Amino acid sequence: MFGLLLATGAGLAVGVASQDVQISGPPRKESPSLSDKGRGGSSPDGLTTDSGHRVGLEDTVEIVGVTQQTADANGRCKVTVRVRFALVHFPKGVLSLGFNLKSATRFLRVTNQPVMAGNDEIELTATVVPVTWPDAQPFKVNVSLSAEPHPGQWSLLATISQVMKPSTAPAAAH
Repeated sequence: MFGLLLATGAGLAVGVASQDVQISGPPRKESPSLSDKGRGGSSPDGLTTDSGHRVGLEDTVEIVGVTQQTADANGRCKVTVRVRFALVHFPKGVLSLGFNLKSATRFLRVTNQPVMAGNDEIELTATVVPVTWPDAQPFKVNVSLSAEPHPGQWSLLATISQVMKPSTAPAAAH
């Protein structure tokens, strides 16, 4: 359902519908997340309710590493994002990788990866042309976690963004 076929030619993604995503939401209550814990420890088990959900744990996503290959002659570079996630409230989910390619403040989803409930670390990869935005707006990578199938409307369980390092030959803003 979420096949990944990234183009090495002029197009950004082939076989995956690109979607603009605006990340916004209400302020979250203060609670520990994976990013608050040391990388060496594991998350404590929460209490289980009659519905099977674990109390005291949240669905989370954390970017633990980003590697970017040198840009080719057309400015395209392969970006690999190492992600740690915890999916505790749904049996299945989807991790989405996006970049602010067409707007400094909106993310374009370029690939999706289905995941199962639990804690895991995976790599998401895409080939993109980094953009230099005016007014010192940074080029960013974004990873989001959603339930699958989507309950009602598409809703984010967790999301995180990180500024990318400038590429050697970035493209101008659109």
